[in-house]
Amino acid sequence: NENNVLSVYINVKNELLVEGDRTAVNQLRAITQLFIANPLNDPKKPASPKKAVVSIICDRGTSYATFLAVYNELKAAYRELWDAAAQDNFGKRYSEITLEQQKSIREEIPLVISEAEPVDFRGAGF
Repeated sequence: NENNVLSVYINVKNELLVEGDRTAVNQLRAITQLFIANPLNDPKKPASPKKAVVSIICDRGTSYATFLAVYNELKAAYRELWDAAAQDNFGKRYSEITLEQQKSIREEIPLVISEAEPVDFRGAGF
């Protein structure tokens, strides 16, 4: 289901396109969190964090530094969601709860980042 996939593209110029919109890397964390959590129950987003998938597609010429910055922002989005869930459920930060409690949170908010093979975006207008 396309509603479950947040598409993140990085072109040869290291520019980011998220769901069709040019986006700064420093905006990616908040966008990802809103997509996964879907607090307003937007029908164009996943019905549950369990269904959310973040897909990264890079151009062959994308710099590794840009890819890494994007990937780190995506992971940080998940870490912050896990922290919020830990606070809500256990009154502690994610890093302070038991491994069993951490597992229960990761089951509710699984980290699913799909990395596609690099492609050639040149000529695609991006």
